[in-house]
Amino acid sequence: MNNIVPITKARGQLGDLATLAVASNYFVLTRGGNPAVALVDLEYLKKLENTVKQITQKTFIDPKLDKFSRDFSDKEILEWQNEDQL
Repeated sequence: MNNIVPITKARGQLGDLATLAVASNYFVLTRGGNPAVALVDLEYLKKLENTVKQITQKTFIDPKLDKFSRDFSDKEILEWQNEDQL
């Protein structure tokens, strides 16, 4: 089954797609050929969020905050690890 569907095509199939979006079966909806959103089973999404929370020991990160984040250099990380050992 193809899980990539243009939004224009998904409009007419939304009920069927929602029925088929069960557990780890999801659909990526595209706009202009680019991935835009996903149609995913709500319980599966909650499990994914809980897994992220367990891994990061944080709550789910709002994608709107991505612009305020950055990658840290190996040097910075090493400095922090050394400071933690003091």
